[in-house]
Amino acid sequence: MWAVMQELAIAGPNVMLAFFALVVFMFLAALVISLRNAEPSHRPEIIRALAELMAFWKKR
Repeated sequence: MWAVMQELAIAGPNVMLAFFALVVFMFLAALVISLRNAEPSHRPEIIRALAELMAFWKKR
Protein backbone atom coordinates (compact mmCIF):
# COMPACT_ATOMS: atom_id res chain seq x y z
CA MET A 1 0.00 0.00 0.00
CA TRP A 2 2.69 2.49 1.02
CA ALA A 3 4.83 1.53 -1.95
CA VAL A 4 1.99 2.39 -4.31
CA MET A 5 1.46 5.75 -2.61
CA GLN A 6 5.18 6.43 -2.79
CA GLU A 7 5.21 5.72 -6.53
CA LEU A 8 2.20 8.01 -7.02
CA ALA A 9 3.92 10.79 -5.08
CA ILE A 10 7.04 10.43 -7.18
CA ALA A 11 5.09 10.42 -10.46
CA GLY A 12 2.75 13.28 -9.43
CA PRO A 13 4.67 16.20 -10.95
CA ASN A 14 5.16 14.35 -14.22
CA VAL A 15 1.46 13.50 -14.42
CA MET A 16 0.53 17.13 -13.75
CA LEU A 17 2.97 18.34 -16.40
CA ALA A 18 1.55 15.86 -18.92
CA PHE A 19 -1.99 17.02 -18.09
CA PHE A 20 -1.15 20.68 -18.65
CA ALA A 21 0.68 19.82 -21.88
CA LEU A 22 -2.42 17.97 -23.06
CA VAL A 23 -4.64 20.97 -22.23
CA VAL A 24 -2.32 23.32 -24.16
CA PHE A 25 -2.25 20.94 -27.12
CA MET A 26 -6.05 20.70 -27.14
CA PHE A 27 -6.33 24.51 -27.05
CA LEU A 28 -3.92 24.90 -29.97
CA ALA A 29 -5.66 22.17 -31.96
CA ALA A 30 -9.05 23.83 -31.38
CA LEU A 31 -7.57 27.14 -32.47
CA VAL A 32 -6.20 25.69 -35.69
CA ILE A 33 -9.50 23.96 -36.45
CA SER A 34 -11.52 27.11 -35.75
CA LEU A 35 -9.26 29.24 -37.92
CA ARG A 36 -9.39 26.73 -40.74
CA ASN A 37 -13.17 26.37 -40.62
CA ALA A 38 -13.89 30.08 -40.16
CA GLU A 39 -14.92 32.24 -43.05
CA PRO A 40 -12.11 34.53 -44.24
CA SER A 41 -14.03 37.58 -43.02
CA HIS A 42 -14.14 36.19 -39.44
CA ARG A 43 -10.47 35.24 -39.20
CA PRO A 44 -9.21 38.74 -38.30
CA GLU A 45 -11.71 38.82 -35.41
CA ILE A 46 -10.37 35.55 -34.03
CA ILE A 47 -6.77 36.74 -34.37
CA ARG A 48 -7.62 40.08 -32.72
CA ALA A 49 -9.26 38.27 -29.81
CA LEU A 50 -6.14 36.13 -29.37
CA ALA A 51 -3.94 39.24 -29.38
CA GLU A 52 -6.12 40.79 -26.67
CA LEU A 53 -5.89 37.59 -24.63
CA MET A 54 -2.10 37.55 -24.94
CA ALA A 55 -1.92 41.22 -23.90
CA PHE A 56 -4.09 40.43 -20.87
CA TRP A 57 -1.76 37.65 -19.72
CA LYS A 58 1.35 39.80 -20.27
CA LYS A 59 -0.09 42.46 -17.93
CA ARG A 60 -0.34 39.94 -15.09
